[in-house]
Amino acid sequence: MNRWLLSLGIIWLLVSSAVANGQSRESTIAALGKLPAAERQARLAEGAKKENGLVWYSSTTAEDALALSKKFNEQYPAIKINHFRSSSEKLLERILAESRANAFKADIVTLPELELSLMIKRKLLVRYEAVESSVYPAETKDPRGFWTGLYTSAWVPGYNTKQVTKEQAPRSYKDLLNPKWKGNMAMDNEPFNWYVISLNYLEKRDGKEAAASYMKQLAAQQLQWRKGHSLIGQLMSAGEFPLAAELQVHTVERAKATGAPIDWSVLDGVIPISKVGAAITSTGTSAYTSALFFDFLLSRGGMETIRASRRIPTRPDVTAPYLKPYKLLPFEPQAIDDFDKYVTLFRDTFKPQ
Repeated sequence: MNRWLLSLGIIWLLVSSAVANGQSRESTIAALGKLPAAERQARLAEGAKKENGLVWYSSTTAEDALALSKKFNEQYPAIKINHFRSSSEKLLERILAESRANAFKADIVTLPELELSLMIKRKLLVRYEAVESSVYPAETKDPRGFWTGLYTSAWVPGYNTKQVTKEQAPRSYKDLLNPKWKGNMAMDNEPFNWYVISLNYLEKRDGKEAAASYMKQLAAQQLQWRKGHSLIGQLMSAGEFPLAAELQVHTVERAKATGAPIDWSVLDGVIPISKVGAAITSTGTSAYTSALFFDFLLSRGGMETIRASRRIPTRPDVTAPYLKPYKLLPFEPQAIDDFDKYVTLFRDTFKPQ
């Protein structure tokens, strides 16, 4: 009996400790977010010295993450950043699997707003107001304070300029159905954000039946399936196919800067977009380092590093002009609840390889 009571007591202490640790991280980060900038910076830097670096999960390319890590380490050389990179879809799967096994230990995540919203629903993020949060417009942030956008992903058709002239490039959704592109057009095999936004746009413009019919016709174009926009951009530049149905603007602009024969066009004057944001997790162990790195990402130095990679920062005073002439189609938050339905619908319609 005494042994049973002792075991029960030990279990209770372990559970209480775990709850307390979770509450301590959340309350610590919340308290830090209320400090004046100068005092906060000193407290964060001092607290980070006692922690064991940072675990960062992101869908950002390894090259871009390394540039940010190096910039951060210019100021804090003793802080080790352990970065794990994967596609947003695969990374979310990993996060959810690790959380179910109580093994999710990342301190910071940078992911598209869809994936971040799903993490909020599973209580995997905590609120934090960055030092320079007020610089960012409301539309770039989660209204509840769980994440702030770092850059905007914008999806456009890309084309090889040696194979397709500017005049021949598609200028409307209908243009993608031209028979000349059959078998000659690439697409990422998990373009869920692009699909959701484009489908919603076409439904509002043309009706649900017409939008569904359009997607079926696009699927019949014998698309060349590849995984990763960077890979698609490289292969298109090399002439493997003349057109990509949906590439990210920064992928094309980065390749253009190296002299690659590649450019992008806009369909019907609209561009589907989604924000990629940073957030602090509820499960990490380095609270001070998490807040310190988060503040850095949103600082001018962090944003200028992001802009240098040809991405489109969300910070208004660190701008990139690519999207200014066009109407932007943001991700509609209500689609989050139906995300699994959209994924199933896309796979049933397109049957990606």
